[in-house]
Amino acid sequence: MLKTLIVEDEPRMREGLKKIISWEQHGFRLCGDAENGRQALQMILQEKPSLVITDIRLPGATGLELMQEVTPKLDTCFIVISGYDDFDYVKTALVCGAVDYILKPIEEEQLIVALQRVKKRLSKETRLELPEESMPPEDPVLFVKQYVKEHYQEQLTMKDIAGKMYLHPFYLGQLFRKSTGLYFNDYVHQVRIEAAKRRLEASCCKIADIALSVGYNDTDYFVQQFKKLTGCTPSSYRKNMLSY
Repeated sequence: MLKTLIVEDEPRMREGLKKIISWEQHGFRLCGDAENGRQALQMILQEKPSLVITDIRLPGATGLELMQEVTPKLDTCFIVISGYDDFDYVKTALVCGAVDYILKPIEEEQLIVALQRVKKRLSKETRLELPEESMPPEDPVLFVKQYVKEHYQEQLTMKDIAGKMYLHPFYLGQLFRKSTGLYFNDYVHQVRIEAAKRRLEASCCKIADIALSVGYNDTDYFVQQFKKLTGCTPSSYRKNMLSY
C-alpha cells in the first residue's frame, strides 16, 4: 500500500476526500491529514508518504511552496487540487513535479485516473519495466502532432494523449494552442482533411468510404468539415482535381 497524506484547509473538503473512494482498493493507504502547509510539512517529513494530495492555496504555505520544499528531500508524488482553472497555476504545479492538477469539485473518476498516474510515476522512478511508449517525451507538442498524424483514423482525445505523457489534459491543451495557434480538435480536423484530399485525388472511392478512412463515422459531418477547411465539398474538390 502506498502511504498517502491529504492536505486541505476546508474541513468538509478534507473529510470528503477521505471518503470519495475506497483508497486501499486502489493500492493507497491514508496515513493522515493536515489543514495547513506548516503542519503538512512536519507530517510529510515524519511519515514520508508516497503521495501527498494538496490544495494549492493553504494557510502557512501554499501547496506549491510545500512541493518545492519537499521534492529535494523526498521521493514523494504530489496531486494538486484547486478551485482555480488557471493555466499559470497548472503550469507551475506541473513544472514543480505534480503528477496531476484536479479542479474542484473533484470527481471520483478523475481521482482514480490521477492515482494511476502516480503508480506509473513511482514505477518509472523505481525502474520497474514500463512500455517504451509510456515514457514522457521531451517535446509534448511535437509528440501530440506526431501521434495525431499516425492515429488520425482513430477516435482521438487530448485526455488520452495527455495520459501517455503523465500530463494534465488542460495543461497540454493550453500548451498545444500556445505553440501552434490551434485548438487540438481543429488540428485533428486539418490532418484528417489533408489525408482525405490525398485520397480524393488518388482514388475513385465513395465519399462515405473516404470519410470512414480518415476518422469520420458521419459522412455529413465530414463534408461539413471538408467544406469549412477547403471552401468546397469533397465531390467538387475531386471534380476540380480531375479537370486539371
